[in-house]
Amino acid sequence: MADLLTFGVECRESADGPMLHGVILQEGRAASGGRAEVFAPESVAWPANGIAILTEHRGAVEARAVPTRERNGEIRIATPATSAIRAAVEAGKRYMSVEFHAVRENRTAAGVREIERALVDAAALTREPEYSQTSAEVRRRARVRVWL
Repeated sequence: MADLLTFGVECRESADGPMLHGVILQEGRAASGGRAEVFAPESVAWPANGIAILTEHRGAVEARAVPTRERNGEIRIATPATSAIRAAVEAGKRYMSVEFHAVRENRTAAGVREIERALVDAAALTREPEYSQTSAEVRRRARVRVWL
């Protein structure tokens, strides 16, 4: 059975069209939504072809994104935003609920679930995050007019 985590996302316009940007996970930061849980540094892995991006759990795969790991432990994604992704974000789904399989974990003396190794295979857009380290917004690229 997969576990779920949530983080913020945003849509931005780019030269290639609208893009979904988000932090899907931050290693070393505990959950803030009530779970006593933390991912150890360097604990998260994902498939070589990236993770599935969904507009709801168990929904259709809207896009795939290959995550990148930042020095501060943030794991970020950027992928083209389909019309369904844009609609979901504009409707208030501005966080990601990450689906993962814990491969190795332990409980600290304080009862915190420390995930030492995990495979993330999908992330769904959601309104209510379990991990709220980031926020999200929808941005549109400004039109530039050239007068001749």
